[in-house]
Amino acid sequence: MKHRILENQRDAFGTLEVIEQGGEVALHFGNHTAQSAWRPEQPERLSFAYYRALTLPLALHPDPARIGMLGLGGGVMAKFLLEHTDSSIHAVDLREALGPIAARHFGLDPDHPRLSLAFADVTAPDWRPHWQRADVILLDVFDQDGMVQLPDATVAALVDSLDDGGLVGLNVWRNTMSAVVDVHRQFSAHFHHDALVAHVPERMNSVLIYRRRPWRPADLEDALRRLRDTARPLRRAQAEAWQWLQPLRGQPRTR
Repeated sequence: MKHRILENQRDAFGTLEVIEQGGEVALHFGNHTAQSAWRPEQPERLSFAYYRALTLPLALHPDPARIGMLGLGGGVMAKFLLEHTDSSIHAVDLREALGPIAARHFGLDPDHPRLSLAFADVTAPDWRPHWQRADVILLDVFDQDGMVQLPDATVAALVDSLDDGGLVGLNVWRNTMSAVVDVHRQFSAHFHHDALVAHVPERMNSVLIYRRRPWRPADLEDALRRLRDTARPLRRAQAEAWQWLQPLRGQPRTR
C-alpha cells in the first residue's frame, strides 16, 4: 500500500516523520516503528491497542482529575483524554518539535485550557514534574531505539508528585524481558508489590499498573461500575482493555 510523507524534519535528537497510509496518520522516529497513530475519520477510536490499555488507570481511580503524562508523541492520548474526560492533562516530552507536529497532524489543541505541555529531559538528575500533584501518571517513554529506562531519581520524583491514592500506568515492550523485570522491580520499590497488568493481545506491549495499597476485589467492582458513567469512546476503550487485565504478583519489599 502506498504511503505519503506528510512531514519530515530533523531536530537535535534525530528524524521526525509523519506518514499517511491507508487513512492512518503515524509518527515515526526515523524507522518503521510507529510512535503515535490515529485515523482522522475515526477520531473517537484509539488506533493502538496499548493506548486503550493505558486508559485503564482512569477507570481504576475514583476521581482522576489530574493526569501526568511522560511521553507526548503525536499527542493522540492527550487529545483523546481532553475530549472524553474532564481531567487536566500535564504532558512532558524531550522533543519540543512534537508540540507543533501534534497540532498540525494529530488534532491536538496546544492552547486547550486543561492542557499543560513541557519539554525536558526526564532522565536528567535535576528533573522534576511541572505539575504539583497528580492522581494518575501515564508513562509511554520510547525513543527510536526502544523503551527508555528511567533513572531511579526520575521515578522517585514521579512518586513524590503522586497523590496518596494515585496510580501509575506504564507501557512496556516485552521484547527484552530482563528490561521489563528491571522496570517492575524499580516501580515495586515504591508501590505495593502486587500490581495489575494488561497484556495487549498479539502485541509485545503490556501496561503495568501500580498503587501504594493492595488491590481488593471491591476495587475492581467499583471500577466496573464507574465505566457506565464515562463517555462512550472512553468506555469502549476501557471495556475492551478490561478483558486483558490480570494480577501481577510480586515479592514483598525487604526492609
